[in-house]
Amino acid sequence: MKKLFLSILLITLATRGLYAQNEINWLPDQPGKWSYHHKLYGPIEDYKLSTDEITRFKHKIDTIIETLHQNPILKNPVGFEPSVNVRIIDENVGFVHAPLTKLIVGARIAIQFCPYYKDESGNIKKHCMEVSSCEISSNCPKFTAESYIHFKGDGYHEELSDAALKLNRIFLKPPVVKELAEGVTAYSNGKIIIAGTERPYWIPVTIGELFGLQLNYYELDYKLNKDEGILYVIDAIKKEKAAFSAQELNFPAYRDNSNISSITADARGNQYMQFNPDYFDRSLPRTNLQILTVHTLTEAFTDNCEYTDLAQIRHSEFVKQVDFNALKLLLDVKQ
Repeated sequence: MKKLFLSILLITLATRGLYAQNEINWLPDQPGKWSYHHKLYGPIEDYKLSTDEITRFKHKIDTIIETLHQNPILKNPVGFEPSVNVRIIDENVGFVHAPLTKLIVGARIAIQFCPYYKDESGNIKKHCMEVSSCEISSNCPKFTAESYIHFKGDGYHEELSDAALKLNRIFLKPPVVKELAEGVTAYSNGKIIIAGTERPYWIPVTIGELFGLQLNYYELDYKLNKDEGILYVIDAIKKEKAAFSAQELNFPAYRDNSNISSITADARGNQYMQFNPDYFDRSLPRTNLQILTVHTLTEAFTDNCEYTDLAQIRHSEFVKQVDFNALKLLLDVKQ
């Protein structure tokens, strides 16, 4: 027993020594530098833009990034390097029924908070693997929310895939953390929406609408797969729908996990929402900026976060000092 205890002790001490040797020497006071190379990644050619349109789009992206660069944390970084890259997004495909040639052009700007450290040879380096980051998405309905419903489509059956798509655009409305300005709202899911005020960007889903979408999906699914279990689900949903009056079917839908449909009129549940298909002004050029989504540390506004990681500390300091009014002025829609 003594030999076993001694062996465990030696292994423990050796492990501690190994961790001590490999402990990273972070440099929280190291002066940083701004890192943005103005290169666009992704399928911009698939949007079929003219040379002038691409130039205007790049200028708009550069303006967004330079506005963010004016934030004191990014303008004079200490202990980290703000590493910025831009990707043209095609995630709207599969979320809306339209080819990229018909869609408003969107981009995703990523700001990585890469902390500095000193390696074993005394060289100063930056660490950019799995670090805290802020992502700013432009003109992308999908990225304005999370907690989407998930129904499985079928690549061989267009009707079922379309029925699934309509359901999968529905999400649960997150609680508001803080109203930062008119048209600028921080939510608990880590998203800050910067939008025009002429039309809402999210709209409620009614009880009748959600029941209709569910029944359409399951009835198509049964038609294709003849699964008796699906008939049970259809029957249950029909019974749940029948419990609502004609007037109540026009009420907003909320989530209730105690039934098959997960639908209730009780506002104590999370409300079902979807992106407003009429939010975008289609008369504007496709490269115009109509909505921004900032995916960041919105908990920084609650003063309930105590970060020990340098990247998160700098990220939290950054989000508290973002000039959201300046970002809002970049929108090409009614303020």
